[in-house]
Amino acid sequence: MNKRFANWLLTPILFGLALNSVSVWAYGGGGGGAASCAEAKFYDESPARNSVLSSVSDIAIVASDNTEIPSLELQVNGKPVKPDVSQRRSGEWDLKVKLPEPITQAGKVRVTLSAKSKEGCSTFFPYYLEIKQ
Repeated sequence: MNKRFANWLLTPILFGLALNSVSVWAYGGGGGGAASCAEAKFYDESPARNSVLSSVSDIAIVASDNTEIPSLELQVNGKPVKPDVSQRRSGEWDLKVKLPEPITQAGKVRVTLSAKSKEGCSTFFPYYLEIKQ
């Protein structure tokens, strides 16, 4: 068999094998992984993520129904705050914070939430607001 013909014949085969091995790893075919875990989710932030405000004194967020509320930690600019928590009929949680003093100093305000889900997965959710005068 001519060497050029052999290379022409092997190239598509090797390319196909390479693609197949990539797709196996991309879709978890490598084996050995742990089962996926449903994390708690946080959404509907008010004020909305990346809002530009003159001040902030109230923050509201919704947590998914699988959030383990006793594990919830909420911080504003690194300081722990305790939200008022109420459960909706859907099972989701309304988290509302009234800050002791409004934040009026220009700059970024970092809001972070962390919690575990009922399945035991940890979630960390940071977002920012901006104060401009």
